[in-house]
Amino acid sequence: MGIAPLRGHVVGNASESQRIPLDRRLCVVRPGRIDIRPSRGAIIGPLLGLLLSVGSFILLAFLIPELPTPLLALILVPGLIVCPLSAMGLVYSLFGTHVIIDARKQSARFQQGLLGLGLGTTELVPFWKVDHIAIDELDLGEAEVRALPPPVDFRAFEIALMKDSGKRLALGQTLAPDDDDLVAEAFQRALAAAEAIASLVDKPLRINVELEEAADAEAAREPAAQS
Repeated sequence: MGIAPLRGHVVGNASESQRIPLDRRLCVVRPGRIDIRPSRGAIIGPLLGLLLSVGSFILLAFLIPELPTPLLALILVPGLIVCPLSAMGLVYSLFGTHVIIDARKQSARFQQGLLGLGLGTTELVPFWKVDHIAIDELDLGEAEVRALPPPVDFRAFEIALMKDSGKRLALGQTLAPDDDDLVAEAFQRALAAAEAIASLVDKPLRINVELEEAADAEAAREPAAQS
């Protein structure tokens, strides 16, 4: 199976390295090998959030006697929310799982990463234990905030490796605001990565998404599978 063209991304031939951006991850497709690793740029946002929240706490320590209580709360509350979220994002960016799918070794390795380095295999899946590759739409849930306008709705697509035992291993996600063009672009990125993975492990790709582009991709793959 080939890799579907992406708007805004150049897709080369099978002998060239291809880079497919996922949510906080990067899928690098090379001949005979696919790497899915935390994006190095993903560290910037969490690091800035952590520095700003810690800076606000230090500032409060010096200004508590001088500032009124409402202003102190206005500075403190966002910091209490941003600090743990930024810390979790920073840890994931530094130590997120690095997946290596290698045709020569006929296996997919899930490794604990450190700045893009694989440090210790946490899961090893031989190709013959892979049942199929799937694209699923994640249920992000709904959040309501009183006295505030509703937050922007998002749609997320997750690429998963399904073992013949039924175990599901997440490979990566794409995320986009619920706008037709943005959702279609996010799905195309997920589809490009999933097709490359399915082709490398020589297993079927199942698209479990209610989307016009998903239906078109499924219809286009059926004649190729029959031939």
